[in-house]
Amino acid sequence: MRNNILIFVFFLSSLSAPIFGQTKTDSTNNNASNSKNKYALGIGFGYTTGYGLSFKFKPNKFGIQTNLAPISNKDYDRFSIGFTLLYTLIESESTSLFLYQGNHYYYSIYHPSMYNNPINRKTEYFNNGIGFGIEFTFYKHLSFNLMAGYAFYENFERLSLTGETGLYYIF
Repeated sequence: MRNNILIFVFFLSSLSAPIFGQTKTDSTNNNASNSKNKYALGIGFGYTTGYGLSFKFKPNKFGIQTNLAPISNKDYDRFSIGFTLLYTLIESESTSLFLYQGNHYYYSIYHPSMYNNPINRKTEYFNNGIGFGIEFTFYKHLSFNLMAGYAFYENFERLSLTGETGLYYIF
């Protein structure tokens, strides 16, 4: 397990090495941030960021991301709500390396008809995590991100590794 973590850290650091040569000066970054698209809409999935439809707002180095998935039918009601804070460490034209802190609230209730049981079965928990992410932008308006880190699961009951992903249209 320890070797897997070391390999992952080495992989992330090797991906960020080419980005250092492509950073811009402060005066160039100010002009670029004014013309850069700040909004993104897409789908996301993560244990600490939530899953479902996703909206991202990144006006500068700091940004936020929300994920939402309300699902309801005759057998169950299920809700996933995620709120994530983002901080860009390194940014280039096609990739960026960032830190994230994710918060995911999950609630589901199975109706009695599903189990022929008069008692509703309810599941409710909160996941919280922190880690690094890398975002790849292609075709100018599409981006794909991968995030990994550590998380507290099910109301801080256990600590483990986590993974998150998302596909966005940037506008």
